[in-house]
Amino acid sequence: MVEEELDETLHWLEIIMETDILPERRILPLYQENKELFSIIVKSIVTTKNNINQKRTPIVKL
Repeated sequence: MVEEELDETLHWLEIIMETDILPERRILPLYQENKELFSIIVKSIVTTKNNINQKRTPIVKL
């Protein structure tokens, strides 16, 4: 859910910059912060999924 909201926000910030609704200098810091948050969330999701999958995989000792 958070990932989707951040992605949508990126989309709208891009539209705002492309259409010059607001000056880019006002939007760019928000855009960059959003991209950083998006990256953090995506990495967290990937890590969580990997951890869950590792716990499900049975360890076979020989």
